[in-house]
Amino acid sequence: MDNEVKKARGVIEWSNDLFAATAMAPEFSSEKLTTANLKKVRNDIDKVLKKLSAVAAQLDPIKQPNSVFDPSNPEAVGRVVAMALLSQHKRSLLSIPRFYGSGIYAIYYTGSFSEYSPLAGADHPIYVGKADPLSPKARYPQEQGEKLCSRLKEHLKSIKKATNLNTEDFQCRFLIVASGWQEAAERYLINLYKPIWNKETKICYGIGKHGDSAGTRGNKRSPWDTMHSGREWAEHTIDDQVSKDKIIDMLTHHFRSNPPIVDKQKAVDTFLEEMCQHHN
Repeated sequence: MDNEVKKARGVIEWSNDLFAATAMAPEFSSEKLTTANLKKVRNDIDKVLKKLSAVAAQLDPIKQPNSVFDPSNPEAVGRVVAMALLSQHKRSLLSIPRFYGSGIYAIYYTGSFSEYSPLAGADHPIYVGKADPLSPKARYPQEQGEKLCSRLKEHLKSIKKATNLNTEDFQCRFLIVASGWQEAAERYLINLYKPIWNKETKICYGIGKHGDSAGTRGNKRSPWDTMHSGREWAEHTIDDQVSKDKIIDMLTHHFRSNPPIVDKQKAVDTFLEEMCQHHN
């Protein structure tokens, strides 16, 4: 008998046995199970269902696609918006005009600060962010307010106060986005680049902190302020959240594990690969 025929008959017998076992499954009340046991039972059932689904897919002569592109999916839109940001020309952070609109942005470092040397010559942001509109229902840039340019100017103000950074060494890209789509785009960019100034990367975060009283809040100095002293309110904070030596060690490890993207084409290639539906 052909080996594949034997396998098929084995699957049929197994499914019949499984159906019979399911029919004989004892009735029970979930109220009598502890939360932990109920969770374990549900997890075990989910695992079995996934295996059954995989077997059913193998038996179907018509293959299922590995994904379905849904233009209404916020994550899909986020990727497209992120790529639109990369299509924008870089400009000096010093030359940001006043304009209406909210959206997303990326800040790039081109200076000689030794701990950031891996970023030199790379098309890799040191920080990415979003600026939400004045109202989530805002339809036009004027209704969104001057949110995006204001956010960039806030960062510029912080950089100006740092004693070991030069404002001339910073560039940016920014994109005015229809209200509601900025968050997904920001999330995608953070996952792609893992920028060292973003709090999600957990290394040199804190540039976005404002100068509310450190004494009132009892906060420790942020890693960004530890690396870049100069903001008056941070100087009045006694303790660091993380020591400077530890931050430098984390930066070294991070750049070794996540080499900066030198050319934006690499980011575009990554985007295209993620959007690709692979068919066997």
